[in-house]
Amino acid sequence: MKNLADDKRRLVRIERAVCIDRKELKPLLNSLQNGGLVESIDTGFTGRGGHKIVIWNITEAGRMWRSDLGRFIQLGQRINLYPEEFFYLPSDSF
Repeated sequence: MKNLADDKRRLVRIERAVCIDRKELKPLLNSLQNGGLVESIDTGFTGRGGHKIVIWNITEAGRMWRSDLGRFIQLGQRINLYPEEFFYLPSDSF
């Protein structure tokens, strides 16, 4: 049961981080998969509404991009382009 709660928390975190809902998130994740930045794994289970439950993992190339973006954001914070609170998510307190 704890794993289910963690998965739900992760989904909420993704939605808040990118400010889009699940219906808009799926095409974005598919684009990232086509670019080789994430990979999808079909769990074989179905969720509410009969939709497949898919796990998305970040590939090594995606990790490099994520790291580069993180450094760029930190640079923006250091030069006062972004305030520290700008990237705070309520789910960070979980």
